Amino acid sequence: MTEEDLYPSYARLLAAAQEHGNCRFWLLDMRQRAWHSAAFAAWFSGLLAQQVVRELGAPVFVAYVASEEHRATIESISTAATLRKAAKSELYPHFFNNEKDAAEWLCYYQTHSEWKSRLQST
Repeated sequence: MTEEDLYPSYARLLAAAQEHGNCRFWLLDMRQRAWHSAAFAAWFSGLLAQQVVRELGAPVFVAYVASEEHRATIESISTAATLRKAAKSELYPHFFNNEKDAAEWLCYYQTHSEWKSRLQST
């Protein structure tokens, strides 16, 4: 899948979330994908984050399962800036190396009303 293929994929994901009661908790597996460019990151944290929150409501939590080979990129300064920008729109992406931890993180924020204070302290 090319990066250009991801834009309509995210549109379909948003449509599926709307069909399921405006689901605001997403689990995405990135282990088999090449990492994205700076242009994609800007689109994700800017336009997509704003659109998703506008259409689904806030906050939106996205758990990404990524491979170990993506760790350096995930821990980079540019990724940190992308995450801060997305959080301003109340879209909270977080990265994991396994589905179990990702699912537990999503479940936590689905079931705990004090989520905002925990997010603001990280």
